[in-house]
Amino acid sequence: MQDYRAIVFFDLDNTLLNEKHRVDADVLAAIQTLKQNRVLPVIATGRSAGVVSDVLQATGINSIVALNGQYVALDGRQVYSQGVPLPLLERFVKFSDDHGIALSLYDAYNEWATGVNQAMKNGYAFLNMPLPTIDRQRFETNPVYMILALTENIADDKMLEAEFPEFDFYRNVKFAIDIVLKGVSKKTGIMQALKAIGQSDVPTFGFGDGPNDISLMTAVDHGVAMGNGVPATKAAAEFVSTDFRKHGVINGLKHFDLI
Repeated sequence: MQDYRAIVFFDLDNTLLNEKHRVDADVLAAIQTLKQNRVLPVIATGRSAGVVSDVLQATGINSIVALNGQYVALDGRQVYSQGVPLPLLERFVKFSDDHGIALSLYDAYNEWATGVNQAMKNGYAFLNMPLPTIDRQRFETNPVYMILALTENIADDKMLEAEFPEFDFYRNVKFAIDIVLKGVSKKTGIMQALKAIGQSDVPTFGFGDGPNDISLMTAVDHGVAMGNGVPATKAAAEFVSTDFRKHGVINGLKHFDLI
């Protein structure tokens, strides 16, 4: 890797992406300017690398902290991953089945489901994404880095947290809960990325809006929350920019003279 002047980590939904889950032209131009200024852009998302492959292609960004920190790739090469142990996964799938909670399971590039419920239909329709393929056995032989529990019942959050202290739970949208191993977060993934990059003397920046971006804010030197961000993420940020629909990323980059 080349020597960088700075490193910037971008959340996707309600941050780098617009309401149609695409990248606006001014944001694409800003990313190119960052590269010209020797600033490394990195995606930091709760989604898998496969799910956001279109975003990576559109932006020309090929470094990613995916699945809330459980998978990291730099220049398209995996440098870190941490899967859910099979016995824990088996117990979680059975418990979810018993309570009518459909699950989407993720490796680095693929997702599949244990079943379909109404929350899954609602959520994937909102994201303009097709429903994942149902496969009840794949997790037994395939690594799983993150789980998405499809439920709109807020009471399920506490129920799952009480039953499975081995996990951390992030409800970033009303129809689903992101689930990763306890202690794993965007922060741990970012730390692994920075370790692999090997430049400890360059400033780091992070842009985000949701509950899972609180750890992102604490992992970087300068955190930027979108104006639409949740209060806790704004409180953890150094700078609160405008709403993502009102050039939040652009204004944040300009605030720190990165573009």
